Amino acid sequence: MKKRTSKEIFGDALLLLARREELERITVKQIVEQSGLSLQTFYNHFRDKEELVAWLHREGSERALNRLVERQCSFHEIVLACIRFFTDNSNYLRTGFGGGVENPYSRLSLEGSCNFLSSYICRRNGLEKLPEKLEIFVQMFVFSCMCAFSEYSAHKWDMTMEELAACLELGMPEPLKPYLLN
Repeated sequence: MKKRTSKEIFGDALLLLARREELERITVKQIVEQSGLSLQTFYNHFRDKEELVAWLHREGSERALNRLVERQCSFHEIVLACIRFFTDNSNYLRTGFGGGVENPYSRLSLEGSCNFLSSYICRRNGLEKLPEKLEIFVQMFVFSCMCAFSEYSAHKWDMTMEELAACLELGMPEPLKPYLLN
């Protein structure tokens, strides 16, 4: 079993705290106490809580991207994993990422997700850069997925995760399908 890094321990501590409390109200001190590590260790890795949140998103995206590119799982499985993460961490996401794209955490998440999807398309298809005409479709699809994940995790929709994933794939812009579903 792989030993967890200090960053992973801090990330897990934040997610655990966020199940009980709004993200904005969680302090670095609380994260450190929950982690069992020192304040100095936290600041060796992160400037502040926002940088930890950004790291959590980037790390999760990078792991998912590597699994996709290495063909260890399908795009459908990644969508299901995202739905599970949103559902399991609904309070964290609702309090930290609510309020639309004006919310800095939401903006960070949307940008990170767009970068993830663009990187995946490029790596999978041997492209150096995403074709400009696809960028808008990536943004549209990511935005619609984030809204759907948020609504679903708030238990507003009566469907299974599998059904939601299938709906998102059906609603994917046609120009993206050859890059993501083959």
